[in-house]
Amino acid sequence: MFFSLLLQLVVVAVIGVAVWVWKDGFFAQALFYGGLVAVANSGMLVLRWHRGLKDYHCDGQRHLKSFHRSMLERFFVVGVLLAVGFGFLASAPHVMLLGFVVGQLVWALALMLGRRLF
Repeated sequence: MFFSLLLQLVVVAVIGVAVWVWKDGFFAQALFYGGLVAVANSGMLVLRWHRGLKDYHCDGQRHLKSFHRSMLERFFVVGVLLAVGFGFLASAPHVMLLGFVVGQLVWALALMLGRRLF
């Protein structure tokens, strides 16, 4: 999972630099911010997964409660970060959402690649 998170961050950074060269810094900043929101979402998921390795239990209700709490935490963090990007940063909203979507797609592809390699 850490490999997937690192790969996601590297790909988002490379795409951000490519957009900076291709367009300009304004679009690159918006795309990179959206990508970093996706990385924050994945990072919270990895953190919860890593914490779950140490706190092992066999209680179904407790697992379900943990899954639900993790989902709500990530939902609200992503919502707040995107709202900050839309409101306070005055970035290009469509480019920022594109960066978020690209970051999420890279996360899924990195997970598939990580499972094939390791």
